[in-house]
Amino acid sequence: MSIDNRKAQPPIAARGVIARTHMYMEQTYPKYKMSKQQSQLMQVWDKQDPVSKWECKRSKRIENLQGNANTVVDSRCKSVGL
Repeated sequence: MSIDNRKAQPPIAARGVIARTHMYMEQTYPKYKMSKQQSQLMQVWDKQDPVSKWECKRSKRIENLQGNANTVVDSRCKSVGL
């Protein structure tokens, strides 16, 4: 984490995972809503930090345990052939 003028920023390498988590939460839980500005930021972070093999593998493991898929991560994994 970096903090500059009282604004916290996560590391660049973590932003995609954070973005996809927020996108999943919004998609899965109707009471969770991001503002338009938050949604735009998450979309940018998602594109800047694409899914990794590890993230795709982790998502499948969680799906096997929970019984439901993270469709946000799964769609990204399919689009890059993972």
